[in-house]
Amino acid sequence: MRPETLILSAFGPYASRQEIPFEKLGKHGLYVISGDTGAGKTTIFDAITFALYGEPSGNRRKADMLQSKYAANGEETYVELTFSVGSARYQIHRNPEYQRPKKRGEGWITQKADAVLTMPDGSVVTGARTVTEKCEEILGLKREQFTQIAMLAQGEFQKMLFSSTEEKSRIFRMLFHTAPYQVFQEKMKQKAAGLKRAYEEVEQSIRQYADGVLIPEKEEALRAKWEESLQSPDKEEWLLTIEDILETMQKEEECLEQEISRTEEEAQQYGERLNEAVQELKAKRGEKQQKEELEQLIRKKAVCQEALRKAQENAKGNELVQERILKESMQLETYRELEEKKKSWEKRRKEAKNLSDRLAAVMEKQRKAKEEIERCRALLSEIPDPEEAWKELLRQKQQTEERHQNLKEFLLICGQYQEARKEQETAQEAYLCVREKVEKAQKEYQELERAFLDGQAGILAAGLTDGEPCPVCGALHHPDPAKKPEEIPDEQTLKQKKTVLDMLMEEDKQKSRKAGEAKGRTETAAGQLRQKAALLWPDEEPAGLKEAYQRMKEEGCTLENRRRELQQKEESLNKQQKQKQDAQKREKELEQQTEEQTGIILHLERETASMRTEQETEGKRIQEIGESLPYDSYEEARNVIRKMELEKQEKEEALEVAKAAYQSTENEISACEASIRVWTEQQKDRETPEEEKHREKEELEQKKQETLLKKQRLLAEKEQLLPVLSADRSALEKMRAAVRQQEETEKEYRIAGALSDTVNGTLGGKEKIMLETYVQMAYFDRILIRANRRLLVMTDGQYELVRKKTADNRRSQSGLDMDVIDHYNGTQRSIHTLSGGESFQASLSLALGLSDEIQSMAGGIRMEAMFVDEGFGTLDEEALDKAVRALASLSESNKLVGIISHVAELKDRIDKKILVKKEKGGESRAYVVIG
Repeated sequence: MRPETLILSAFGPYASRQEIPFEKLGKHGLYVISGDTGAGKTTIFDAITFALYGEPSGNRRKADMLQSKYAANGEETYVELTFSVGSARYQIHRNPEYQRPKKRGEGWITQKADAVLTMPDGSVVTGARTVTEKCEEILGLKREQFTQIAMLAQGEFQKMLFSSTEEKSRIFRMLFHTAPYQVFQEKMKQKAAGLKRAYEEVEQSIRQYADGVLIPEKEEALRAKWEESLQSPDKEEWLLTIEDILETMQKEEECLEQEISRTEEEAQQYGERLNEAVQELKAKRGEKQQKEELEQLIRKKAVCQEALRKAQENAKGNELVQERILKESMQLETYRELEEKKKSWEKRRKEAKNLSDRLAAVMEKQRKAKEEIERCRALLSEIPDPEEAWKELLRQKQQTEERHQNLKEFLLICGQYQEARKEQETAQEAYLCVREKVEKAQKEYQELERAFLDGQAGILAAGLTDGEPCPVCGALHHPDPAKKPEEIPDEQTLKQKKTVLDMLMEEDKQKSRKAGEAKGRTETAAGQLRQKAALLWPDEEPAGLKEAYQRMKEEGCTLENRRRELQQKEESLNKQQKQKQDAQKREKELEQQTEEQTGIILHLERETASMRTEQETEGKRIQEIGESLPYDSYEEARNVIRKMELEKQEKEEALEVAKAAYQSTENEISACEASIRVWTEQQKDRETPEEEKHREKEELEQKKQETLLKKQRLLAEKEQLLPVLSADRSALEKMRAAVRQQEETEKEYRIAGALSDTVNGTLGGKEKIMLETYVQMAYFDRILIRANRRLLVMTDGQYELVRKKTADNRRSQSGLDMDVIDHYNGTQRSIHTLSGGESFQASLSLALGLSDEIQSMAGGIRMEAMFVDEGFGTLDEEALDKAVRALASLSESNKLVGIISHVAELKDRIDKKILVKKEKGGESRAYVVIG
């Protein structure tokens, strides 16, 4: 990847548009980026990185902080980078998110981040994220890899030079993606720690289960045996002791079960005898109660029998009432018929009235329609025929519009003529300006060419010697040789001047052609104006454009007034025509309406006469039916019937109630007598008095209660023993499972702990090298091989970087520490013993080695441009020369290397420069200088 052109606008310290043509620096070699502190030297690399990846090179500044604080309001913030990869050329235009004034109205708006990538074939990729992904695909590098390869920051690699193994490991983890090894190390450490914790937790669980073993207080021998076994470390002995304790308590539980069974049998026998005594007492009491109830029922039966007799007497007149109800019910339908006919008669009366009202309304409408027909006919006779007026109006409108169109065309041609005149004047001025530049450039080139030729002659004349032939004319004597001028322009300057002259002459041709074309357009527009004026004013042609324009304005006003008059006349004719059409239409509608109304009137008259006849017939029938009925209405007749039915129903219900009460009493007497027989049959010992049976019952209850109390005591002893047994059985099972689990965990911990110590570098008596560090050592060795190629050159073979094989102590991590070999005295010593200049040489070599290694790991991606930031101030002249030679060796392989530096000697040594200057207002400007 090689940058060709970089454009910055309102970016960082660059307030306005700034273009940096990298292509002028050539395709390889060294150049210096120099300038004041804070002027924006490193910002150039930030801008390149931002254009490619949407973020600057460093981590201290974010993309949304890149807008220049010196930029004017409304200045667009963006970076545009043109770069090449091989023979392919790409262009990126990218802007960060920044605040800008609104284009309409007041206030500010956030301009969102965006990017556009133009491909070599002209296709376009848009969108900030999409462009970044495409750049990563083109370059084959992520942002972090690109900044490590293309930007060597001296301060950062001084840190790597003197950093510890842990610090280097963190850096290499990011560069060489060794984090999975660190994750594996951490997982193994966590697994070993987890197994250790699990072993200890199981041990604690076993102790807790042992504490949960219960022994009854009376079993002192068992308790002593258990406490003695707890002193032993053998968990199997604990399990055997618990098994002996459980066996003893299980035997005690069996004895209690047998005793409880015997007490249950005794209690059951007492219970059965007690139930017999209770049933006997219950039968004696039941017989006594039923006999008392039978006497009460016999008295109740006599009362019910008297009530039944009275109810039968009251119900004797119900047959006569039923006959009258039937007679009255048969006439109910006649009442209904009468009411229906009354409703029908009322409905017909209302319909007849509605028909009469409708007939009157239709007749009124017909009268009004006839009056409106007469008014329409009178209006039609007053409106004249507008056909001739329309013809005259159309002819006048056509003449006016034709004249108006010709005036508009004349005005359009006037505008074209004025524009053509302005273009002609502008083109002529531009041509004269360029013509002046061409003449000046021709004069300067001729003078420079004469000076160059004189200089060449002077150089040739300086080498002439009398007696030796001139290489130009062959003469042997040189009486008046040419004098060598003090300043002789070189051929390159002459060529550049010639190029400028050719460009100006080409521009002169183009401006001359444009001036001629503008003149032709002006003459064409002038001819069209003359033709149009002759058409408009054939009798008296205007003296000039101004007079023609004045005539056009006056006549335009006149035509506009004429158009308004014609418009008013047209509106008047339209109004008359519409009135006539509306009147004719309304007359036709009213005539049709009166015909329809005549038919409706005849129909309504017939229906009204028929309705009146039917109404009279219905009235007579209603009078006849009403005279034959005893009551005035259906409702009155229905109320009389309901009253009779209610009286009849009350008497019948009273009779049924009396019968039911009498029958119920008889049923109760029968049931009571049957119950007495049952209680008598249930008594096995009818001769024994009730009091004696009661005493026998109390004695049995006492004996049963004593037996149950004994059973409760036995159950209580069992209940106390059962939780102990359950707890000890549970403790035995859990301890047995925990002991097996502890044994398995111990086996796993031995394996995982040893593996964790190995990969984490914590093996006793061994070097503290972790697995990740071991992998990084391979990368580090390759980096040192590449770094030493430069360091040996810079130090004339004196110094070589080596990786330390052993740590200074057994407590710290090792593997990525460095020493330096001094080949002048054959010693290996600490890297910290190097001087400031030597440290810079070593760090620069290490940076270049790391850049080469990352580049190699990125699939052989070739970076054809590189930046080295500062650090050369610590070198003496000889060391500086060697460092420059080492960097120059990079550029020999078609690589362009930029050195960001304040060192004045570098400016003198290197011809190609980018000078960054800070202006008085705070903004910066960058200039490419060659030579």
